[in-house]
Amino acid sequence: MSRFSVKDRTILITGASRGIGKAFALGFKEEGAIVYGTGSSDKSISWMSESGIIGKVNNVLEQDNIKDIIEEIKTKHGKLDVLINNAGISKDIPGSALSEKDMEELISVNFKAVFRASQAYYKTHKTKGGNIINIASVLGLRGFALATVYSGTKGAVIQLTKACASEWTRNNFRLNAICPGFINTDMVSGMTSKESMLKEINSKIPMKRMGTTEDLVGAAIFLASDASSYITGQSIVVDGGLTEIV
Repeated sequence: MSRFSVKDRTILITGASRGIGKAFALGFKEEGAIVYGTGSSDKSISWMSESGIIGKVNNVLEQDNIKDIIEEIKTKHGKLDVLINNAGISKDIPGSALSEKDMEELISVNFKAVFRASQAYYKTHKTKGGNIINIASVLGLRGFALATVYSGTKGAVIQLTKACASEWTRNNFRLNAICPGFINTDMVSGMTSKESMLKEINSKIPMKRMGTTEDLVGAAIFLASDASSYITGQSIVVDGGLTEIV
């Protein structure tokens, strides 16, 4: 079997109903993994069963919900092999206009929920080991206009990844982050709806195009496989070269 194989591994992807998470779910399923994907409602995950993906409703703001899902997977399969913390939100609002509610929502979804899921996974698999892939952002490495608190939360996810990787390695846990650049999803539609802005963004990217959700799948499969067994606490940047020049 290839060292890059994820066949028969159990994968849980949060925020898998659309965008990057959906691409991950379909990509891992195509590679033969047993894929669980979460979404915020029954409607958002209704497409999954047709693709052989096991959908679960998860409100990332509820503390025990993700723990219950992880426990269910452990009971059914013996172990959750990989947790991908993908669920996240953005708000294209100038920093001076962000409300307290906006800030709390960004922090709760983009940071607290990531740690909560990671902690639940670690606590239930301390004797089994595990593998966590956190989806951060290049905006966690470089600040960007209209993404003040969002950039802060993604920077926090990167540091959380490093800290937990150091602390939890004693229990055979690996943690790494993927930092996407500008990926063509609904999340960036507010910035790319104008042709002039889209051209400006593309002009800053050495590869002269925004990324697709499929561009991220290979990095996730690599980190989920044995091919990356000696890699932990790292951030893989997938951005078409953007951070090399910005």
